[in-house]
Amino acid sequence: MAHAAQFNMNANSGADFSRKFKLKDGTGNTDITNYTFTGVAKQHHTKTTGSVSFAFTKTNASHGEFTMTLTDTQTASMTPGTWSYDLKADDGAGDKQTLIRGYFIVEPNIA
Repeated sequence: MAHAAQFNMNANSGADFSRKFKLKDGTGNTDITNYTFTGVAKQHHTKTTGSVSFAFTKTNASHGEFTMTLTDTQTASMTPGTWSYDLKADDGAGDKQTLIRGYFIVEPNIA
């Protein structure tokens, strides 16, 4: 099993958040038609409360393209600062793995 990639992201508190991804393997794009994605951000990786779940949309499944989002209400509920997150995939055939993990930095609104 491959190690999860490290990727840090930023979002503004009270604003919609969206990030596009493209899943590839050693030979090209990965068909994600049967995949299920899950992702959670937490203020600290050991916390069992205060988490926010990402939503996922397959934008071009046969080419491995999908989008990960949070609503403005979700980002407004997050205390500004550094959170931890991960993005997991289940290929529908029993292979489950963490694809990406990193820091999710919530920036406060100034005005």
